[in-house]
Amino acid sequence: MERKIKTLIPVFLFFAVWETVARLPSVPHYLFPPFSKVIIKLLEEIAKGDLVKNTFITLYRVGIGFFAGTITGIVLGLASGISEKLNETISPIVALLYPIPSIGWIPVLMVWFGISDAVPIIAIFICSFFPIYMNAVRGVKSVDSNVINAARTMGANKLTLIKNVILPLSMPNIFTGLKIESGMSLRTGVVAEMLAIPSGLGYMLMKGESLIDVKLMFAVLLSIALISVIIDFGVKFLEKKVLIWQNSASK
Repeated sequence: MERKIKTLIPVFLFFAVWETVARLPSVPHYLFPPFSKVIIKLLEEIAKGDLVKNTFITLYRVGIGFFAGTITGIVLGLASGISEKLNETISPIVALLYPIPSIGWIPVLMVWFGISDAVPIIAIFICSFFPIYMNAVRGVKSVDSNVINAARTMGANKLTLIKNVILPLSMPNIFTGLKIESGMSLRTGVVAEMLAIPSGLGYMLMKGESLIDVKLMFAVLLSIALISVIIDFGVKFLEKKVLIWQNSASK
């Protein structure tokens, strides 16, 4: 508990400094509103329903892209880690495409799919796939060959080997990829909405910009920050539970 309180102190100090600086006579509120007024605006948007509706729209897109990218990355990553031939086929393609920012695909996706949910979902998929794939491959490669040989000696077939040995021992690396992609996926989704979609949190940011409503923009940014914290906490909580369960099961 004491550690959690210490963690929150810098956050409270940040908001206190924000409130103090924004209330200086030389700082115009319409350009840099106090934190308290942003909170009031946030509550107003929640009461109107616009923020809640657009938050769920963004989370819907992020959820689909994130889930599809994660599953695809894990499956192909495990397969590439196990099969050297497959790894030699896929890895050069990954090395070629990975440096391209996921948001760089948005103009191409807009030409292909127009103004539709497919644009942010596919951009999020691309963002999610690469970290998971690369960490899954790394996880398989890090598995001790002696453990694999011992399992084979005990009669484990390929499916059993993957399920009971390779996948569990690769999970720490996979969760490393999950922690990387979870925050990136939300950011990619918001940027895609800002550029291409008339709904979602990104759209609300652009709406605030067009209306010169800085309080609305800060309220949306606070919402994005809170969602990011919740997602990060959820991934870390899941990691802790999965790895503890695996460690207990192996004893």
